[in-house]
Amino acid sequence: MPRSNSTVPFSWSRLIGAMSVSAILLFATSEAQALNFGNLIRKVGRVADDVPLNKLDDVAEELAKSKAGRDVLKKAGVRVDDALERSRGLSRLLRETIGEADPALLKQLDKLDEPAREVALVLARGARRVDEAIPDVALRGQFLREGGAETVAALGRHPDLVDDALQFDVALRAGRLPSPAGMRAATLEDFGHFLRAGGDRAHRFWTSSVRPHWKLWLGGSALTAVLLAPDEYLDEIGNITEAGLEKIGNFGGSLLANALKGVIEGVGKGSKQVVQETAGTMARVFFADVWGIVTLILLVLITVWLTRRTLFGIWNRFKAPKA
Repeated sequence: MPRSNSTVPFSWSRLIGAMSVSAILLFATSEAQALNFGNLIRKVGRVADDVPLNKLDDVAEELAKSKAGRDVLKKAGVRVDDALERSRGLSRLLRETIGEADPALLKQLDKLDEPAREVALVLARGARRVDEAIPDVALRGQFLREGGAETVAALGRHPDLVDDALQFDVALRAGRLPSPAGMRAATLEDFGHFLRAGGDRAHRFWTSSVRPHWKLWLGGSALTAVLLAPDEYLDEIGNITEAGLEKIGNFGGSLLANALKGVIEGVGKGSKQVVQETAGTMARVFFADVWGIVTLILLVLITVWLTRRTLFGIWNRFKAPKA
């Protein structure tokens, strides 16, 4: 009697059904996580449930990729290389940021995986700073609406910049931060993106070059230019380059350029001082007594021995007769 093939379509149907269910569950989990982040910001920031948070999904994804939460944990003194301590520190900081007033929200966050909880920590810290800095609920909602998730994340990474964010917002509304010709107008969200994406580099620029000379930036288009195209003005660690300073002078005037030139020169003097102090320390260590000199000679001999092949190669290259 021939074997029936009725089980083949049945197996395929079960496989397709299982894949469909998995896709639905995956989508639902992703949606729930996104909703948790939005709910988190609104609850911690104490604003209405209908306040929109622009670019929340994109910002959350970027925060996870950049491991911004790990930076927050490190600055809080948590050893991130220890998985158990990292998890405990993360839970502790979330509780401190959110508070015990909303245990249901904490339970929701406990269900997320660790990378998502790290993202939640950054966003919660930012929302908390906004809540602390803006007492009026309507103004708070407006700030979050216009700053979006970018600004919340930026303040989560750099909570000391909340007053700078408010100053920036006021200056924007007053028309004191125009744009260079051919560039779009800056927004509060641009402030957030610059500091969220720029990390310590952007923070260094803001605290060393913008905050001390805030009034000189007002009225010119230089700050907008830097925010929208930072690589044209800043080096890897957030110092203004010589070429960047020249452009800023064209956009912001000679007073601003001269003030920032002083900042650049101060950085140069600081680097020179570090070199001098290092040389002084070496002199005190190695030339204070006979044993120091002996130690220095031994270090030189060890270095020569370890690099002897390279040194012999250079010597033979110079010694070889020219063709």
